Amino acid sequence: MLNREDEREALWGAMAAIAATGPFTAEAVYTVHDGMARRCPPRQVAAPAVARPGHTAAREPAVDPTREAPAEAAAADVAAADRLDRQIDALDGRGRHLHEPGVPWARAIALRYRDRCLGYLVVRSLTTPSAEETALTDLLSQQTGIALARLTGHRAPRRPGPSGWAAARRAKPARVESESMPGVGDLPETGNLLETEGGSPTPGLAATVSALASRIATQDALSRAAVSGRGEQGILQALHDHTGFAALTEDRFGNTRAWAGPRRGEHQTGPSSGPHPESDTRRRDALIHGARRWPGTVRDRDRLIVPIEMAGDLLGVVALVDPDRRAAETDTSALEQAALVLAPQLAHECRLAELEPQLRRDLVDRLISGEATDDVFTQAAALGHDLHRPHKVAVLEWPGTAEKAALGDAVVRAAGRLRRDVLVGSRGETTVVLVTDEDRRDPGSELHRALSEELGTGAGTIGVGGHCDVFTDLPHSYDEAVRALTVRRRSQDPYGSTGFEELGLCRMMGTGDGEREADRFVREWLGRLLDYDARHHTELVTTLSRYLESGGSYDTTSETLLIHRSTVRYRLQRIREITGHDLSDVETRLNLHVATRIRNVLDAPR
Repeated sequence: MLNREDEREALWGAMAAIAATGPFTAEAVYTVHDGMARRCPPRQVAAPAVARPGHTAAREPAVDPTREAPAEAAAADVAAADRLDRQIDALDGRGRHLHEPGVPWARAIALRYRDRCLGYLVVRSLTTPSAEETALTDLLSQQTGIALARLTGHRAPRRPGPSGWAAARRAKPARVESESMPGVGDLPETGNLLETEGGSPTPGLAATVSALASRIATQDALSRAAVSGRGEQGILQALHDHTGFAALTEDRFGNTRAWAGPRRGEHQTGPSSGPHPESDTRRRDALIHGARRWPGTVRDRDRLIVPIEMAGDLLGVVALVDPDRRAAETDTSALEQAALVLAPQLAHECRLAELEPQLRRDLVDRLISGEATDDVFTQAAALGHDLHRPHKVAVLEWPGTAEKAALGDAVVRAAGRLRRDVLVGSRGETTVVLVTDEDRRDPGSELHRALSEELGTGAGTIGVGGHCDVFTDLPHSYDEAVRALTVRRRSQDPYGSTGFEELGLCRMMGTGDGEREADRFVREWLGRLLDYDARHHTELVTTLSRYLESGGSYDTTSETLLIHRSTVRYRLQRIREITGHDLSDVETRLNLHVATRIRNVLDAPR
């Protein structure tokens, strides 16, 4: 077995670093000499280089000389070690997943330099590592391979001279930046991370481990912020805490969404402060377009920005305010990680913005159609509405509104000002609103006033149904609201709000059969007078209505109509002659009174 201290330190240091990058546990370390793989013993004191919160730290086999394992366990360990040795011997110098009994995930990581395999690190895990964690282990294995090459006498590739570096840089795709930003996006080459003046690879490997540990800590902080419930603001605060720079997000149009750090007035943030001139908008669009082609951080005046994307869709940008150009590579790395964490957050918000109105409409439709079951309580709660409270149904028509969605949004804003909780849906050409009714105040009138202010016009109609203590009464309240809306629309004053309780005798209207019966009733008792008024431009129907409303008083009728008392007497005589009705008969007066009441509600009986 190989026992050289420097080689062992490098291998077990790499193992500790790999264990810190994910849910890995150290299993064994092998060096390869003359084509033979040999186990490398662990260090006597095992201490991981870094520990990742939430993950198992690197473990090395511990030996307790004071305690003897049972013979069966010792035999099993020997058999497992022999089986692993045979698996490693069978490898062809490449890393490979291993099959171990009772171990969900195990892998032999090859430590290669050029075309040679110099060793293996064997790790296992109780869970399958993420793609990022696996990528970090590959990077560390490359660094370790170079370190082993130096320790075992293999010659490192010659570094390119200045002209070589220039050629290499010319060969790389150019980053799109509005202004040059030294140090951003240019990572050191793999060899440089390990090379020191004394030729020892350990400081370079430690630097790599430190950089990876910083990246992991940042990712952990951002991930914790993402699941903390503080949303976008929490993620930006974590980014600000990690970098020390003010952090912000903007939507795809350059408008600021959220901010963390020094107040906005302390920094001028370029395009996001104030209106966007057309030239700034074009410049910003070109900058974002270039940044999306070559992912990473770009400088935009006094800021560093990274696009936030999901499935090819631009959701916005996240930025650090860095007017003094002090940002280091760790800061730009944190910014790029923040963009990745923010992407699903913003995409989820976009999906909710598209999906939530439809969910609300579907829920309202189920409730007013009588198809709802007890699961509506859970659905309503998920949408932020308590369906256990009393409600009324309101039905709205606002002809001046171009789209029902716009009317629904205006209802939500108006209800918010009135401190009423609502669920907004639609049916046909009408907007349906479920309004909480705990105080039993008429919600129609105040909602009409608030909506008129929101929409800039009062030319709308609201019908309000009866009070509902349980959701199973909502279909009945909806029918009442539709009848109230229909009666109000056909009235002489069609704009405003009417509750079903206000309809009185007119409750028979609002449905097809009821309206037809009401029309026939009015025609039967007032038809001749209506025709006479239409031909001669008189007001006999109005005179009869005011006379009956006053209880048969000539004086009150004349004062109401602003005509002489004798004119009232003359008109009533003409009414008797035209209709043939005896106004002194109680039954006749009642029917005429009901007919004039209905006629006053209806603008023009059909």
